[in-house]
Amino acid sequence: MTTPPFSAAALRFILVDDTATFRGLLKDALQRRFQPSELLDFGDGRDALTACLAAPPDLLIADLYLRDMDGRDIVRALREHGLTTKVVILTAHPEAQLPAELVSLGVAGFVDKNSPLEQIDRAVQCVLEGGMFFSATVPPPVPSSLASEPALPRAGASILSEREQEVVRLVARGLVSKEVADQLGLSPRTVEKHRARILAKLDLHDIPTLVRWCLRNGLG
Repeated sequence: MTTPPFSAAALRFILVDDTATFRGLLKDALQRRFQPSELLDFGDGRDALTACLAAPPDLLIADLYLRDMDGRDIVRALREHGLTTKVVILTAHPEAQLPAELVSLGVAGFVDKNSPLEQIDRAVQCVLEGGMFFSATVPPPVPSSLASEPALPRAGASILSEREQEVVRLVARGLVSKEVADQLGLSPRTVEKHRARILAKLDLHDIPTLVRWCLRNGLG
């Protein structure tokens, strides 16, 4: 029997990946290497999130792009519930902005799924020991002069209520819903409703574009 690299006997892992074959191979490799007390695996993000909230694991290993939700949304939900679960994100499609974005969410590991399984093994060990491990070949950022960015809405800040402007200022600064809620004395659910209403009013579909709109309108 392989000896774990450190005491992992009391650790709980959750693995979520919607590719069954890859998930099975990775689960077997993790069990042999780390011998956690429990390793649950899921093919759907919502099931994995439910399990994480019901009994927070020591480590979550999540695919970035799942059938039913984005791996980043799982991490955001954990953080909004105050959970400090260590997270390793996997993706077969690394993008230039991902490392910085994942670090801002408190993700400590990021591995290209096209890498050998040994890279995931190294990432897990490093993260469990309190370190950070980022291993992926990402494309260089596109120069801003060449980037094809979505057009910003013509509407000005007056389209938003005073409360919505307060919310959007904090969102633009990178705060997650729980942090916004704490600052404004609201519930995270109420903040989520405000965020959804703001995006709908502006006909926007992502936070980076919302941040650009905020900066243009003096709300950054």
